[in-house]
Amino acid sequence: MDAEHYTLKDGRTLAYNQSGDPGGVPVFYAHGGPGSRLEGNMFHQVAKKRGYRMIATDRPGMGESTYLEGRRLLDYPKDISELADALGIDSFGVMGWSAGGAHTTVCGYAIPERLLFNITLAGYTNFTEMPGAETYLKYRMDQKSVALSKTHPHTFRFFFEMMDLADKFIPGPYYKELMKELDGNDREIAMDPGFEEMFLADEKEAFRQGSRGIATDAAIHYVDWGFRIREIPCTLHILHGNEDSLVPIEYGRHICENAPSCEMQVLEGRGHFFPYREQDLIFDTADKAIGRK
Repeated sequence: MDAEHYTLKDGRTLAYNQSGDPGGVPVFYAHGGPGSRLEGNMFHQVAKKRGYRMIATDRPGMGESTYLEGRRLLDYPKDISELADALGIDSFGVMGWSAGGAHTTVCGYAIPERLLFNITLAGYTNFTEMPGAETYLKYRMDQKSVALSKTHPHTFRFFFEMMDLADKFIPGPYYKELMKELDGNDREIAMDPGFEEMFLADEKEAFRQGSRGIATDAAIHYVDWGFRIREIPCTLHILHGNEDSLVPIEYGRHICENAPSCEMQVLEGRGHFFPYREQDLIFDTADKAIGRK
């Protein structure tokens, strides 16, 4: 699961990890934010058992992937398509969690002809198409950050710089502070030492190059995607916990209300961290999408 590197046509480095079954159905996985390719490793055992080859990339400016100035969500499908070509992969599934969700959803518009399935786990919708989308965010600071990302980008980035410092120098207290507002199933998962270890390692790798890439990755969620959800021709599969306090379930519902073809699974009693424990359910969804019994 060591990092592999591919040089894109524009000269950037794209770093990625592979896990699961090397001969299985290929899946490009989009990590959360802040996050990195390491996040994909949590699927290794279940993906190996279920016959899926997970390929998780670092998005630009995170982990070991080169920063991309002026990046948009639609740059993601370009990058993974080019990597797929280099790996000799014609068709593949896409999957993304949290901030990786929107990156996955836009693949349904940009590269539908290559997709075996499109699975979003607790992702964002297009804020341009959902007036007042930020008001559904539970925490006031998250609501304010949407406007700050556009009007005061330096202040917006400062928050991520503070996260970087806390993650480096006081990881234990930092983790407890991040998780103290959680409740229900998310609180239970957050108390799992294995989850804490994974979370901190993933975030540390995300900040390898500093905060610039992470701030950009967050900000692009709040601007227009460059197309309308109704223009997505392929079927979208959305899994979202009804007790998610970090990414509101209303975002998933908004996508399904506007996409021509969408299947949504509302996970009762589950919060934002459900992919850590509900991996068989996720791969059941993939199996169904490709007609595997």
